[in-house]
Amino acid sequence: MRRTAGPPPSSAETGPISVAYAPSKTFLNAVTVQYAKELADTNVLINAVCPGFTATDLNGFRGVRTPRQGAASAIRLATVPNDGPTGRFFDDEGEVPW
Repeated sequence: MRRTAGPPPSSAETGPISVAYAPSKTFLNAVTVQYAKELADTNVLINAVCPGFTATDLNGFRGVRTPRQGAASAIRLATVPNDGPTGRFFDDEGEVPW
């Protein structure tokens, strides 16, 4: 089974995706790769992470995940060793190709 970045447009989690939402996420992935290349000769790792549909004030606390659950992937990536991945996109299950 192939995973994709984010739920499908008709997902019950998020409803219809706005015209600007999907391109903005593509832009963030492209910027992640670009910064990773720019900083390749340093000990800085640049990655993107999807916290999932997390209950926050941004969405009226309608998310299906707690803030603690949403933060878990970001914390995991923030604590990888200096030789860890860079320029990639992750969710709870690991790297997501895009």
